[in-house]
Amino acid sequence: MMPPFVVREFAQETWPDFEALFGKHKGVRGGCWCTFHLCTSVQYDQMTRDERKEFQKGLAYQGLACGLIVYDAGTPVAWCQFGPAERFPRYDRMRAYQELALPESLRPQWRIACLFVDKHRRREGLSHFALKAALESIFRRGGGGVEAFPLDVPGARYPQYTGSVRQYTAEGFEAVARLGKNTVLMRRVI
Repeated sequence: MMPPFVVREFAQETWPDFEALFGKHKGVRGGCWCTFHLCTSVQYDQMTRDERKEFQKGLAYQGLACGLIVYDAGTPVAWCQFGPAERFPRYDRMRAYQELALPESLRPQWRIACLFVDKHRRREGLSHFALKAALESIFRRGGGGVEAFPLDVPGARYPQYTGSVRQYTAEGFEAVARLGKNTVLMRRVI
C-alpha cells in the first residue's frame, strides 16, 4: 500500500523545498532548474545554472510559479511542472507544433511540462502520483484542454522528465501528433 503522500503547490512558501529537491540533483538535467520550457531557447542558453535557479525563484516569489511538489513525511520527493499554457512559450515556438495549425477550439488552457522524482525514490509510483495530483489541481482551477509532451524513445526504459506515452494514456490522454523524432503531443480535456 502506498504511503499517504502530501502535495503542495509550488510558490514562494515552498521554494526551499523545491530548492532542496532540485539542489540535491544539481539542478537536474544539466542545471535546468525546470526552466527549459518557461523561456525561449535563446533565453535559456544565455543563462548559467545559477541564473536559471534565480529565474525559477523569481517566478515563485512573483506568484508565477508553475508546478507542485510531492512530499513523503515532510521531505520533497517528486515534482510535476504544469500551468497555464501561455507560461510555456517554448512549445508554441516549436516548428512541428506550429505546423499543426491547431484551430482555436483545440488550443490548450494548460500544459504539463515535466515530471521528476528523486533518484533514490524511483519505481515507487511517485511520477504517477504527481501527474494525478496535477490533473486534480487543473480540475479544481476550472479545467479545460491539457497538453503534454512525453518522449517516446525506442529502447528507452523510462523517459525521465517527461513521463511516458503509456503513463499519459492511462490518465485519459490521447496522442495528437508526433513532434519530431521522439516527442508526442498528447491531449486531454478535463
